[in-house]
Amino acid sequence: MGQGIGVVSECLAKHRAAVLRPILELEKKGEPISAAIGDAAWELGLAKSHTWSLYRRLRENDARAAALELGRRGPKPGSKRIAQDVEVLIDATLRRYYLVRERSSFLRIWREIRAECEAKGFQPPTRRTVKARLDAMDQRQVFRKRRGAQESDKVFAARPGRLEVSAPLEVVQIDHTTSDITLVDHVNRRPLARPYLTVAIDVATRIVLGVYVTFDAPSVLSIALCLDHCVRRKSVHIQGTLEEVVWPTAGIPKAIHVDNAQEFHSDAFRTACEDWGIAVQYRPFGGKHYGGHVERLIGTAMGAVHVLPGTTQSSIVEKGDYDSEKHAALTLAEFEDWLHLEICRYHNTVHEALGRTPLAAWVDLDGDSAGRQVVDVEAFRISFLPFEWRRLGRTGITLFGVHYWSDVFASLIGRGQGKVQVKYDPRDLSQVWVIVDDGRVIPARYRDLSHPRISLWESRRARKEWLDKHGGRINERALFQLIDAQRRLAEAARQKTRIARLENERTARIPRHQPHRDPSREMFAIDTGNPDLPTYPIDDFDDPRRKN
Repeated sequence: MGQGIGVVSECLAKHRAAVLRPILELEKKGEPISAAIGDAAWELGLAKSHTWSLYRRLRENDARAAALELGRRGPKPGSKRIAQDVEVLIDATLRRYYLVRERSSFLRIWREIRAECEAKGFQPPTRRTVKARLDAMDQRQVFRKRRGAQESDKVFAARPGRLEVSAPLEVVQIDHTTSDITLVDHVNRRPLARPYLTVAIDVATRIVLGVYVTFDAPSVLSIALCLDHCVRRKSVHIQGTLEEVVWPTAGIPKAIHVDNAQEFHSDAFRTACEDWGIAVQYRPFGGKHYGGHVERLIGTAMGAVHVLPGTTQSSIVEKGDYDSEKHAALTLAEFEDWLHLEICRYHNTVHEALGRTPLAAWVDLDGDSAGRQVVDVEAFRISFLPFEWRRLGRTGITLFGVHYWSDVFASLIGRGQGKVQVKYDPRDLSQVWVIVDDGRVIPARYRDLSHPRISLWESRRARKEWLDKHGGRINERALFQLIDAQRRLAEAARQKTRIARLENERTARIPRHQPHRDPSREMFAIDTGNPDLPTYPIDDFDDPRRKN
């Protein structure tokens, strides 16, 4: 989708989705929805047949607002449209004269925009057009800019007090923390670093919907993978056995409570939440009563971590003379397995505030049918990944100095795509996902398929080294050659430096898109030279060809 284009279409789609989503809940409960469709048609100002069409489209696309956007962004061919220069002028004027404490009237700002457009020879926008651009802005930020933070908090901030939530998935809180344990690398099992934990808790049932553990600082990717874990059906394999512990909770949150960390204000997070109909509520500055549920859960989890080898405890006093690095024993994967099992134990432990176990609360409150389930979990994960705007040309897409191509691009070149949104997974840049005007998500891979997988961290390090030594931009061939050289140096230094081993851990956890292993269906080699192994008789079948 072109940057800055399709604002009205997006707003219209979000409004329609907000009106139609409650009908999905009625249909899920088996109630008739014809009357609700009629009410929605009246509210949207559409024919009932058109409203039915929109509802079916929403239902078939996991209730995503993007499914209701116009087939082609912007005006139809032959109709008038607002020039990009006018769009820029409207946005700049609103921010310069309207989003200020002097609080000029909207009518005066609109006249200012018209006058400036006429002076520059542009077609002036209508009052309705300018009002639509203003309505598309974050109203809390608009109020804050015009009246100040205190007045904004009085109007928009939730009041202090106990958070009462009656249904599962109604409110989910997400937060990050640094785990109180030092882990080792998986090759030499030497002390490495403390991992970061991102956790999501359902407030009504205290169920842990999802977690994500990584050595990298909290980011948009941490949120994406934690939410991806939230919407998937989960089970935990018990090491050394074929048994699995069921983690039977999943669903799309109706609202997410988060703090004011930078990653929660990213465009990728906010636009994806809007697309899936998830309301985002930020913790007011100084509002310590917010986020209490997830913080208490983190405290409980860290209390359990304190019994593991390599724990750093919660303070220097509690740690005493305990050497965390000397006793460190768990790898990142092993710690993640332990954490999942600990969460399953927590789910089956009576919660003091609930008077029952979180899992029992989930069942009693019909958690499996309380919210929407995701059918296309891959589309959900991709929508929360970070993105960049790039132009689609005859040679495809270029991102971070690497060219990407898909055969689908050939039919799109020259059709006025402008800049498109390119989603990427920082752990593996061998594939990206391009979102075009009609909302389609097109996977694209390296144009040169001989290139190996690389991470965004490797790409940044290589480009910085090139800039420091040679200046200017590095070409694609030189980029991969430099990354290959850096990898060989890192391998040689792996025994000596912690940074190199940390990069090795990152590389080891890049998803390889391999099918799930089923140990019960695998064959294993047997040492036939060991006389202690049991032997089995071999049936000697008669072969008719051997008879005389």
